[in-house]
Amino acid sequence: MATMSGRIEGQEDFELKIPRTVPVTFTAEIPEDGPADGLVFLIPGFGGDRDEVFSTMVRRHIAAKYNLVAVSVRAHCHICRLGPAVDGLKAALNIDPEAVTLALGSLLLQGSTFEGLTALSPDAVLAYLKTLRPQRFELKATILPPCSDYQNFGVLAALDHLRVLYHLMDQDVSFAHDNVVCLGTSHGGYISHLIHKFAPNNISAVIDSSGYSETMPKFLGFGDFEYTQPDGNLDYLCTTRTAWTNREVGAANYFGTDEALIRDVAHPGHLQTLAVNTQARRCQFRLVHSTKDSLVDIALKRRQAKILSRFGYDVVLDEMGEGDVDGDFVTTLEHGLGIGLNKLFDRYYPTLSLQPGITDREAETSLEFEGIHKSYRVEHRGKSGDEAASLSASISIK
Repeated sequence: MATMSGRIEGQEDFELKIPRTVPVTFTAEIPEDGPADGLVFLIPGFGGDRDEVFSTMVRRHIAAKYNLVAVSVRAHCHICRLGPAVDGLKAALNIDPEAVTLALGSLLLQGSTFEGLTALSPDAVLAYLKTLRPQRFELKATILPPCSDYQNFGVLAALDHLRVLYHLMDQDVSFAHDNVVCLGTSHGGYISHLIHKFAPNNISAVIDSSGYSETMPKFLGFGDFEYTQPDGNLDYLCTTRTAWTNREVGAANYFGTDEALIRDVAHPGHLQTLAVNTQARRCQFRLVHSTKDSLVDIALKRRQAKILSRFGYDVVLDEMGEGDVDGDFVTTLEHGLGIGLNKLFDRYYPTLSLQPGITDREAETSLEFEGIHKSYRVEHRGKSGDEAASLSASISIK
């Protein structure tokens, strides 16, 4: 088995025009005996890719067992959880100074004399708060992805995966182009659906555990925090850095209805656009979700499956309840179900049927997603004469 790594230029941020300064990198495991039977993107949820050893093991397991090219992509805002550096880059934590002040204020109301507090610098205050165990403190904080990356919520990450797909094709990596599977859990499941939305002829199947189908406002800093990062008796209420606002209507970075619609992978009007532009075979969907998921209600997943079925897609939704926790495939009913990508693929890939298809570059697919005030366009172009093949995305104002 051969391992191929590389880096490419990411998709231009056509919405906010923020320069891309972090390259898109990828690692692929490639079967050595003849052309591979297809390709699979492994797309974990937030923070699920920090264990490089496990990621490598999963890629090699799938490549060897199924004769597939298995690819991990470090796309836009890939590094948005605290942990070890990836490709020399790591996320940082910015604690809200006002949150620190509020913590001191709460102690003052409790009659604290602040004995042991040596200075009012943030580091000194945090060190002091840690001496007050078992009392706990909640502090608002922001996760800072490397360089200028921000929580785009999927669009750039999905297009980055497609750019990697075309790069591998252009590098003459030998695999069946009509069998490209997106495998993801949580946010990775959502990205998988978004990749299909932008390239309906490229993707033969989506295998998704616990993915959402639309924008989660708190992941963009709108309202509630995203997740809790514990640090002793301190709980950091974290949200990833955002470049969007939902307050200034008309601002260039206003996240409104149109921005939400392009990120909705169950929007009937947009699925109709895909139906019209699907050439040879339709994508197959294998979905698994907990009936007790507190982050993504099972009702949203049922709605997504129902709408996909209405448009003629082959959809299977497996709902996991109390009797399905077997300690092997399902280890918890919390979000994600505790299912590893290797076991997710082993369960559902054999249920798929292989059907002939063509790529979106061969079909020169041009997708126009209508919004209220804007339309989003995604265009795939094959090589013509001296012109290179391309993938582009843009917005037009109505």
